[in-house]
Amino acid sequence: IKVNPVNGLPVDCYGSGGRIVTNEFMQPAFSDNIYVTGDIGLIKHDKYPHGHPQVAQTAIQQAIRLAQNLTAGVKGKAPKPFEYKDKGTLATIGRNKAVADLPSFSFGGLLAWLLWLWVHLFSLLGTRNRLIVLTNWFWNYVTYDQSLRVIIRPFVKKPD
Repeated sequence: IKVNPVNGLPVDCYGSGGRIVTNEFMQPAFSDNIYVTGDIGLIKHDKYPHGHPQVAQTAIQQAIRLAQNLTAGVKGKAPKPFEYKDKGTLATIGRNKAVADLPSFSFGGLLAWLLWLWVHLFSLLGTRNRLIVLTNWFWNYVTYDQSLRVIIRPFVKKPD
């Protein structure tokens, strides 16, 4: 067995993008006591032959399934395989502009932007965090404050 000298894992355990290939229970072939979730794991599925999308929703769903499977194992029950449920994609593309690609339909514009704000705000934990983020968003919206900060040093030609 060829072993990666950096991390000691078998070379043949890697899939596309350097992700570790796992079974539907998020276990790599080289161990029954290790679980791989999120962006580093690759579960090949008929619907996703190159692995699931590398987004937060995949990692969240995998973490929930893994927790359920570990709890089931403690109780002597069989684990359930991971099944990804695509809830759609949201992306903001500017002021009052966004796109929403949901499983049943797609749309864009102000309504998609408001949906993006609502989903991201309510995915935060705690009322205090939501209020702080909402206040910051409101302030940046009203003042046209850009979140991008670039520091550019003036070019100084060095003498030869």
